[in-house]
Amino acid sequence: MTTAHARTTRVMWWFGAASVAISAGAAVQLLVGAARTEDFFAWTIAVPASAGFIGLFYLASVVMGVLALRQPWWAPARTALVPVVLFVALVLAVTLLHLSAFHLFAGGPLARSAAWVWLAVYIVTPLGYVFAFRWQDRAPGGDPPRREPLPPGTRVTLAAATGLLGVLGVALLVAPRPIAALWPWALTALTGRMAGATLLGVGLLAFSVVRVDDRPTGRIAATGLGVAGGTAALVPLVYGRGAVDWTGPSVWLYTVVAVVLLVAALAVVLPGDRVREGGG
Repeated sequence: MTTAHARTTRVMWWFGAASVAISAGAAVQLLVGAARTEDFFAWTIAVPASAGFIGLFYLASVVMGVLALRQPWWAPARTALVPVVLFVALVLAVTLLHLSAFHLFAGGPLARSAAWVWLAVYIVTPLGYVFAFRWQDRAPGGDPPRREPLPPGTRVTLAAATGLLGVLGVALLVAPRPIAALWPWALTALTGRMAGATLLGVGLLAFSVVRVDDRPTGRIAATGLGVAGGTAALVPLVYGRGAVDWTGPSVWLYTVVAVVLLVAALAVVLPGDRVREGGG
């Protein structure tokens, strides 16, 4: 007897749609307004490259969210969504730790509004997803069977990326100032911890793809991983004028990791041998 595949509930769909809208706003502020964060963003990011780097996960979240909303199945959406929700929890923790740096009571009206909206969103969103996940658990059906395992080289690459990004992300969260010396541009304690949360978010996407070990199920998460890797590779070029140390090894190691992530993600996303829907 074949178990029907679980569908995304309407409750989860609407939470996802709201998250896409919020992430799109943050992506625009960070990627387009990287040099004007003191006027329009929740806190001032002095180095535009840091704004661009933090913004890459929001851009990836928008792309994954749109793809997840356009298809009905829960398993591919969950593979991408769980890392995003964990990233949100990390950002909330960093926000509360550095609350005095936010434009809650300082700056222009747009900056103050952005700070209060940021704080409200990051308090409400984790609680909302707790409710949405509990509601989703009631949905009938299960996960689809594994049809297209990842290529062995891709699986090893993504597993290694998970470990590397996880270690560096945790290090930036715990001790941002010492670890910042290894970064291609200057980081404050706040931007260092936000960069650590971003690295952990990307690492969790890589882990999520490895865990499901199925190209159709992991394709949405891998698309987000590719967007993150491709955007990360461009950040020093687009935003790094006068800030990036091009003479040291860190920027080149950073670029290699970003390009490897992009290539590994493409190995999952691009069509491989087609498997008939009915199997056999």
